[in-house]
Amino acid sequence: MEAIAPADPISAVTHSDPYPYYRALARSRPFHFDASLKLWVAASAAAVGEVLDHPDGRVRPAAQPVPPALAGSAAGDLFGRLIRMNDGAAHAPLKAIVLRQMAALDLADVRVRAQTLAAALPRVERDDSHEANRWMFTLPVLTLADLLGLPLERDADGHVSTRVAGFVATFAAAMSPLASPADVEAGVAAARWLTQWAGDHATDGDGLLQRLAQAAGEADIDPAALTANAIGLMIQACEATAGLIGNTLVYLGRSGSRDADIDASVDLVARIDPPVQNTRRFMAADATLCGQAVSAGDAVLVLLAAAAHDSTAAVQARPWTFGAGRHGCPGDALARVLAAGTVQALLARDVRPDRLLGSLSYRPSVNARIPNFQPIH
Repeated sequence: MEAIAPADPISAVTHSDPYPYYRALARSRPFHFDASLKLWVAASAAAVGEVLDHPDGRVRPAAQPVPPALAGSAAGDLFGRLIRMNDGAAHAPLKAIVLRQMAALDLADVRVRAQTLAAALPRVERDDSHEANRWMFTLPVLTLADLLGLPLERDADGHVSTRVAGFVATFAAAMSPLASPADVEAGVAAARWLTQWAGDHATDGDGLLQRLAQAAGEADIDPAALTANAIGLMIQACEATAGLIGNTLVYLGRSGSRDADIDASVDLVARIDPPVQNTRRFMAADATLCGQAVSAGDAVLVLLAAAAHDSTAAVQARPWTFGAGRHGCPGDALARVLAAGTVQALLARDVRPDRLLGSLSYRPSVNARIPNFQPIH
């Protein structure tokens, strides 16, 4: 029985198969105003590219730099310092430093770190779905924390603590428009812990955070901004990378291959079943987009997943999920290595992707496509 099409581009994110819907939008309504959502929608690759490159497209509404639910709290302070949530010259020096350091990462070293940490994360349940859900949100964050040079706790048997990954996931959940008051309260506590922890170790050792801190100090950048963006890197390694891992497991389960090239599979999934399905831009001035007059304050829903499935696009291999323009993800190669390392670690522990498909659903979200694997009873 054919699935009912998504009701709108937001519900498409967690639909069982949104891609026919996305393809139809890209073909027939490449840039249009959705009266029910009260925003513009960019669906074709050309429209998505134009919106992401427009100089007046901002990542936050001008009057709302921080989500109202977080404003005035430790979580709001952290959010407000993230360079990926800001535009303008004030954040340019730190952004340039982060971009340089990310470009210089030794990805082979990252892969070894992930393998080493995976060896310290034994299976705790026999059920494959439980282990997949757990590892998706922990191993990438732990690997990035280790890469930053932040200390990870271990027990007497050498097993690494997943506590930092839990705090990162809790703060990420509080950032969502779907967050409940309890989610926000937990996110505030997580923001306090993460800020204290990262700040206390910003100048320890010789990891990525220490290199960032040295460069930031030479540029007279506020240490609090540096700490926030180190946490921001872990946040980006959390939900979006979890989606890439989960969607790769779904792809492997459906393909039935036991000998798949995991790196190639991750690259393919980043394009055809992307973890970040959409993003938003808020117009800072009246402008013309895709031949349409848009007004200052208008919001544009940018359908990255639709652009990836636009059959008219000249280049089909582009992984739109990592964005483009001023806010294109600087960690796209890192995310792929983290995802591949986690998938390989799960397979090495006899997690079979085909056993994950029996009760597949997607976590509630307005922009991220993240599987939620359920046990088969």
